[in-house]
Amino acid sequence: MVILRDRKSLIITLCMPAVLTTILGFAFQNMMMVGNSIGRANIAVVSMGSREDDIERIKEFLDSTAMEGRIDEGQKAGLLDVLDELDFESILYEEVLDNPQVGEFVHYEKMDLEKARELMDKGELASVVVIPRGFTYNSFMNLVMPFRNPIRIEIIKHPDHSIKAEAVAGMIKGFTDALSAGIIAKNVLLEASIENNVGDMAMNEIESVVREMYHIGVKEIKLDKVTEEGKRTVSSFQYFAVGMAVMFILYVAADGAQYAIDEVHNGTYSRLIMASAGRFRFFVSRFAATTLFAIMQLIVLVNYSRLVFKTDWGSPAGVAVLSLFLAVAVGGLSVLLSSINLRLRNSKASTIFQAVVIQFSALVGGSFFPVSGIPVMQKLSRLTINGTAMQGYLKLMMGYGLEQLTGTLFTLTAITLVFFAAGVSVAAAVKER
Repeated sequence: MVILRDRKSLIITLCMPAVLTTILGFAFQNMMMVGNSIGRANIAVVSMGSREDDIERIKEFLDSTAMEGRIDEGQKAGLLDVLDELDFESILYEEVLDNPQVGEFVHYEKMDLEKARELMDKGELASVVVIPRGFTYNSFMNLVMPFRNPIRIEIIKHPDHSIKAEAVAGMIKGFTDALSAGIIAKNVLLEASIENNVGDMAMNEIESVVREMYHIGVKEIKLDKVTEEGKRTVSSFQYFAVGMAVMFILYVAADGAQYAIDEVHNGTYSRLIMASAGRFRFFVSRFAATTLFAIMQLIVLVNYSRLVFKTDWGSPAGVAVLSLFLAVAVGGLSVLLSSINLRLRNSKASTIFQAVVIQFSALVGGSFFPVSGIPVMQKLSRLTINGTAMQGYLKLMMGYGLEQLTGTLFTLTAITLVFFAAGVSVAAAVKER
């Protein structure tokens, strides 16, 4: 009855999660990594060299005295034919960046480095891909000659678009890996040929090796979007609905502890003791009331998100069981905070919990942003009520069943038992006083 009469608490615990879910869901719907899309990345491709200049360098090398007697005119003509066919920069543009699948995620534009840096400073580019000077020359030498010229394609990433920049880096890595595969194949061929004294024959085969590398390697670079069968992605509204639910449910525990000290100040607690109701019944009632109110809060937010945003929380049975375990854990936390408040004869414990502990738990638990990419915070989140429950709800939203929540339910049970044990210990000290 006291809880239902406390309008301020009702507004905070029932309405505020819904309001924040709405605000954050709309604000981050195009930015959430766990959402349906990370948006299209705008990138610039900067070529520092000239293919024409590189071709002239290659021709000069093949006509140089260093190659005199090593290859005949027919072999030289064959290598130049391969060079005409393998325009490595065009392969990057046409076979990778112009790929329709890649185009769904990346829009590129060729420009000079100065303009690219200017646009990046304005935040208009996610990354800049810089193709080094001598790219065609060094690629040719690595593929058809017994040389290993270093090639470094630089990717400049904008710090505000780290996810998109990493995706672009992965695509470029696929291209360079395909080139590396051809270089490795060439090196293996030459080394094996030299060991068997058939080096001249190997030079005749290099042309075909390079051609095959192009047709089955570089040209086959594709981007596949794959979602695990039977599993779903989580939208920003789903994520923040869970995040706000598990965060604000902690306020229920703090409010329950506040009501306990209020009953001390208004004499209710003393009358209960004098009436031989017992401290155990007092704490059990505090636990029961907090648990029931926590369940009510979850029911309101789950149904609000379902009706307003069509949020799919997953298996109804799984949501019900997980919510029950979470509410019981919050009830246990309320018992501990109530015991501490009674021990101190003031509400400092619940006040500090609301001002500091809840904010810290929400941060490490992932209520404000996903912590899956931060190992330390990911480990800490598993030690908190909200972090553990949040992972369980997200699993249900992704399509997992109740049987996959065993670890989550076990952790919540362990946390509840720890809180109860600590609450009983503190309550015993109160009795001794």
